[in-house]
This record gives sequence, C-alpha cells and structure tokens, in this order.
Amino acid sequence: MKIFKRARENRNILKEINYADVFNSTISNSKWLHDKSFSPTSYAIGYPLLYVLYRILDEQQPGNILEFGLGQSTKLFHQYADSRKEARITTLEHDEEWIKFFSGKSILPSNAQLIKVECEIASYRSFRIRTIKDLGKHVDHSRYDLIVVDAPTVLKRYSRSQILKMIPGNIDPGHFIIIIDDSQRRGERDTCRELERKFRELNIEFYRNDYSGIKSSALFCSADFRFLTTL
Repeated sequence: MKIFKRARENRNILKEINYADVFNSTISNSKWLHDKSFSPTSYAIGYPLLYVLYRILDEQQPGNILEFGLGQSTKLFHQYADSRKEARITTLEHDEEWIKFFSGKSILPSNAQLIKVECEIASYRSFRIRTIKDLGKHVDHSRYDLIVVDAPTVLKRYSRSQILKMIPGNIDPGHFIIIIDDSQRRGERDTCRELERKFRELNIEFYRNDYSGIKSSALFCSADFRFLTTL
C-alpha cells in the first residue's frame, strides 16, 4: 500500500510541475498580468487552479467575481480588476491579521472589495460545520459570474458549504462558474456532492471537472462554459 501511495504522490507532483510550466508559459506575454510572482503552496491554491483562473479571466472576462478566502487568487483578481474597470471583485476573509498583511503589500483597486467577515459554527445534515456568519448581508441579491470557494477553515465534513445557500439566488443558472478548492478532501467532496444534488433538484444543467496536482480543485459550470472542463 505504501508503494501505491508513494506512486500516486509522485504522479501528483509531476502534474503540479507540468501545470506550473504551462501556467508560466501562458502568462509570459500577458498584457494585464504584470506581477507574475505567485507562491502556490499546500496552504494556497496550486498551479492547476492558477492556470484555469487565468484562462477564465483572460478569455471569458467575467464581470462579477466573488471569492471566499484571501490569497494567491486575489493577487490575480486584483490585477485583472486594474485592467478591466467594469469588472467587480469581492473577497470575503475572516482572518483580520491576514487582511492587514495583504493590504500592507498592495493597493486595493477601486473596483474591488475586501470584506472582513465572521465565521460561525452551524449544523448541516447533523454535522458541525464552519460557515460565514450573515452571508446574505454580504452577497445580498448579487449574481456572480465566477465564485471561488477557498474558505473558511475546515472541519471534517461538508466544508465550505455556504456555497449551497447561494444556489440559485446568486448565480445565473445559464451562465456561471463555481470552483471549490481542495476537492480531494472529504469535507469538500461532501459539499461538491451536495452542490451536484442541488443542481439536479433545480434542473440546472451543469458540467464538472477536477483539476489536480498536489491537491485538487473542482470546477462546475453552465453549458456555455463547458469547454472549461477540458483545459
């Protein structure tokens, strides 16, 4: 069993290296991504997701973006916001010290919001979950073209399941992209499964692909973005 585990880990490392090469090659002549210094780690998004996000921003140019969790994706989104003033970026983050650290190193674009939120312990299917307190107050009736779910910090089951409250009210069922990071973990797998169940209950057509390296990210999208599942 240890041999198989080691072989799987080695394959994942090779995938990560390959995505790193592809990402760096793709952004080399970017007209809007000027700061190309990213630091993907096991605690941040990996190169597979960085690559997919860049392709989405560069080619599809989403207008309204929401991300749960401040980090490497925010560096990407803020440069995109600087280049596309009609876009709107909203980042929800619960760690005040991390907000201060990040804010001290960069200037917030005028069309981007960085909102300090609180987390709370709630229950979902009899399991304790950590979720965003008063989520409705922060997302209101906004509809987002792209939602990236990489927070809050996780418990064992149904991690980051606040996304389920946003369906269908905060998306256009015919035009959406939702990405859940760390989809290899049990808690995120729970949430991905529930998201699929909700789409089916609401008769929302969707497509899915998981982009994997050292860790995985699950991408869900409407039919018009189906090509994103083959990047």
